Order: sequence, then structure tokens, then C-alpha cells
Amino acid sequence: MALADTRLTEFLPLVAHHVPYCPRSTIERALRDSAIAFCESTRIWRHLITATLTSGQNVALVAPEFSVIHEIEHATHNGNDLIPLGYTDVGPDELTGQTDTGVPRYITQISPDSVAVYPFMPGTLRLSVFLKPTAGRQLYGTDPLDTMHDAYNVVPEFFLTQHGATIAAGALARLFAITNEAWSDPKLAVFYMQEFDRACASGKQRAFKGQQRAPLRTQPRWM
Repeated sequence: MALADTRLTEFLPLVAHHVPYCPRSTIERALRDSAIAFCESTRIWRHLITATLTSGQNVALVAPEFSVIHEIEHATHNGNDLIPLGYTDVGPDELTGQTDTGVPRYITQISPDSVAVYPFMPGTLRLSVFLKPTAGRQLYGTDPLDTMHDAYNVVPEFFLTQHGATIAAGALARLFAITNEAWSDPKLAVFYMQEFDRACASGKQRAFKGQQRAPLRTQPRWM
């Protein structure tokens, strides 16, 4: 289930006028860090995927480009539920030196954007995962009309339309906390971080209830 992307440049009108003289790249880095924190706190970015595991290929890329898996919500192999475990807890073939065959029972995260099942068997893998933007990576030069665009500075469109003020508040908290700059302001940093934390708490409740306003229930944290 792919979602339309929005560049973090679309958030600049919500932030830039508060921090004059702050470089665009610094603002966008703060926006991405804010979006990551928002995703980790609220699990707001759910992604559904169906992947085919073929013979000899026990790795499935399940995160869209420029994002990483924060948490696996649910996973099945050929309709059978999988139990999530840490990579070393699974006893993967790559570490044990033995090939475990049979119906898959476990799923584990191999890298920030991929998973594998154990024991391995070809089949159909279906997952619901919570995503977040990628941290610490940059890729310039993909847009000849905007050479300052970092391809990793993208988020789903609903981040802007539904949570733009929250993402902006988190970014401003981070920018005002930078020391020895023309825009530095520790008091405003605290103010905007409190605004961000309140919005995250509210967003977390809304995400759990869903649009149908279902009763809150304890949700398992798999990974």
C-alpha cells in the first residue's frame, strides 16, 4: 500500500520564518528528525505489503524507498501467523551453519528495510509494518530543477495535511536548541518541545483508536 510522497520543502513555510538565517538543509534535517520521532512515538505510518519468497531467496524488502521499519505489527506466511523474534534468537542458518527446513514459524528483521522467515519455505509473505523516515542518510542530485533537494527528505503526504503543525513544532524545538546561532533560543526550544510532546501523545491515542474511534486495547510490540 503505497502512499504519495511529500517533500520536506513543503513544510518550510511552517518553520523558516521562525528561524531567520537558518540554512534550508539544517531546517530540513530538523524536520526529518521530527518526523522520525513522531513516527516512533505514535506508529502513525502503517504500511501493508505482499511479497513472494522464492526458492533460495529468504529476504524480502518490505519498506518503501527512503524509509525503514520501526516495528512489525503482524505477519503471515501462506496465511499462517509468524512469531517475531530477534535475528540471533531465531538461530538463523547463516549463524548455525545448518539448514532448517519446514513450515516457517518465525520472522525476523534482517536490515532496516528487509525481513526473513525461518525455517525457510517459498511462499507468500504478508505484513503490516510501522515505518519511519530514514535517519542519517543523504542523496543530492536527483532533481536537476532543485539541486538542494535531498531525496531522503520525503514523508507521506498525510504528514503535512494532518500533522504539519506537529512536525513543524518538533523541528523548531530542535532548531532553537542549537547553540551559538542567530536563531538560538533555549526557552522557545522548551516551549516547542512541549507542544510536540503533547501532539505526539494525542496522535498516539488517535492512532490506537483508529478512525472508527474503537476502544483502546493493549497492542503487542513485536520488534
